[in-house]
Amino acid sequence: MKKALLLTDCSVDLALAVNQWVTNQPDSIDLTVVYAFSLSTDENQPLKAAAHRTAKQEASENLRQWLNCLPTPWPGKIQTETLLGEPELVMRIHLLLRQYNYLLIDHAQQDVLSAFVACKSYIATELQSLNSTEVPIFSPALPQVVHQWLQVA
Repeated sequence: MKKALLLTDCSVDLALAVNQWVTNQPDSIDLTVVYAFSLSTDENQPLKAAAHRTAKQEASENLRQWLNCLPTPWPGKIQTETLLGEPELVMRIHLLLRQYNYLLIDHAQQDVLSAFVACKSYIATELQSLNSTEVPIFSPALPQVVHQWLQVA
C-alpha cells in the first residue's frame, strides 16, 4: 500500500484539494496528516505545561474538525499527528524519519516545499501537487520545477 504525507493548516481549501486528489488515485493510499502548531509568544509569560496542553487540545480539535471534510470512508487509513513546532521543521522530521511514497503539497505551502528540497537527497519520496490546474511536480524535471517555485516565492 502506498503512503502519503500531508501537512495541513486545517483550511477548507486544502481539504477540498485533498478530496480532489484522492478521487484521481487508482489505488488505496494510507495518509498521514500532520498539523504543526505553536504556542502564543508572550514575552512576560513563562512557558508552562498548561499552555502547551491547551494549545495541543486546540490543535487536536482543529484537526478533528478538518478531518470531517475528507471523504468517508477514506480509501486506506488515515493517521493524524499534532506536533509543536514550525511547519518546516515538522516536515523535515517526518521526511527523514519515516518513509513515504508521496508528499502532498498545495502551491501555497512554501514551508513544505522548502523542507522537501532540504531532504530530497536523503529520501525517495515523490512530490505531488494537490492543485489540479498545475502540472504534477513528480516529473523527472523536479529540480527545475522546484527552482522555479522557489524563485516565485
